[in-house]
Amino acid sequence: MRPNPPYLATVVIAIVVMLIGLSLEGSLFSIGALNQVVADGLAVVGIKTTQDLAHILIVASPTLLIIGSLVRGI
Repeated sequence: MRPNPPYLATVVIAIVVMLIGLSLEGSLFSIGALNQVVADGLAVVGIKTTQDLAHILIVASPTLLIIGSLVRGI
């Protein structure tokens, strides 16, 4: 199996997801305005911003890059 580099859009989305996860988690840094925008956006769909959500986002970012390098078109 020869992995391909993920598309630039996949890399940008992974970076944004990682930044949101790290900001929500708050141990490294916290961006209050970003946290509020994310909380308001997720409240519309009925999802609360918790530490568990932050950890899921932190894990989802490198997972997205791995999937993007193994599956063509992502």
